[in-house]
Amino acid sequence: MDKSHKSSELSELHLAAAVQQALLTGDMPECECGKMVLKNRMSGLVGGDFYHFRQLGQGQVAFAIGDVVGHGLPAALVMTLILGHLRADHQNSRRPGRLVSHINDQLVGLGELIDLPVTCSLIYGVVDLPSGVLMYINAGHPHPIIYHRGDENARNLPSTTMLLGVQGGVLNESCHQFQQQDRLVLFTDGIIEARNPGMELFGRDRLLEIVCQTRMGSPESLAERVFREMGEFVCSTPPQDDQTLVVIDFDKVSGAI
Repeated sequence: MDKSHKSSELSELHLAAAVQQALLTGDMPECECGKMVLKNRMSGLVGGDFYHFRQLGQGQVAFAIGDVVGHGLPAALVMTLILGHLRADHQNSRRPGRLVSHINDQLVGLGELIDLPVTCSLIYGVVDLPSGVLMYINAGHPHPIIYHRGDENARNLPSTTMLLGVQGGVLNESCHQFQQQDRLVLFTDGIIEARNPGMELFGRDRLLEIVCQTRMGSPESLAERVFREMGEFVCSTPPQDDQTLVVIDFDKVSGAI
């Protein structure tokens, strides 16, 4: 391969990275319930992790976090397709079941077109901030942690369906009621599957321990500590997978509507 061809490929990769960054860059919506924080690190110029936030008005916020199966430019292209759909679909933005079903059908159709499965995990939720009521779909994504800082109780937000792109059909949404002092921690598998030189996983238990130990701190301090301790655990080796963490505090909810 000659130098000009390599240079052209690198330019295309940088362009893809710029497009991806433009889609991912944006202000976090105002969180009347408490605070919302995001921290992300890609393993390369482009990646398969994605996130999306949208202010819906009337005290509602939509959020998404997901991970396209695979790496590199193919995963980045699929991620761009999904983000485009999340950003463009205003009609169904308040209906997780409808919106995620449309994305799922797109991925199933794309897989059939190229005769290869195109899959991703995704959590899409719409939370009513004053009441703390969440409508959501968890399509094969690592279970988020719900940590109540009052009684130090931790539980999971369960999955509702399998990975997207496996089979078409209508996806049913689920509901959760957040309470005052709840902290929601969403993450991609690049965090819990980070490995040290001995091939030991960082793991969910270490993440949960950090969540417990930082319960009196800010969401920012939790995010910074997770990435710092993860870096120390892997001995500062470059990440092998994209890593994304979202923390949402519910400090001012009024209860079920």
